[in-house]
Amino acid sequence: MRVSGFMIPKEQVKTCVASDTIESVLDAILDNKISAVVCVEENKAVGIITKTDLTKAYKKQLPLDTKISDIMVADVKAVFENQPRDKAARVFETNKIHHAVVVGENGEFSGLISSLDIA
Repeated sequence: MRVSGFMIPKEQVKTCVASDTIESVLDAILDNKISAVVCVEENKAVGIITKTDLTKAYKKQLPLDTKISDIMVADVKAVFENQPRDKAARVFETNKIHHAVVVGENGEFSGLISSLDIA
């Protein structure tokens, strides 16, 4: 099975921009019962914010108006839409991650997958 067969398409992924605040991303995660939000600029994924990142921000006592760019993971791991599931799984295993963005052949953001989606 290819990644495109089980990914969450970009139209269904909650996104933000780097200038958004921790509070707005926290609201998106809680309101939608999701575990990650993708930071997108010019149709490219430039970061990802997970529940773990928000927990770290809380532990550091960062204010809710802190910009997402200050806490997001900017080293976004990506897989291609047409990659086989097992190849995508190796990206997760090698990088010890639970979320990866999906990109098309041109590198534009097209979706999101999690380790649970692969399983």
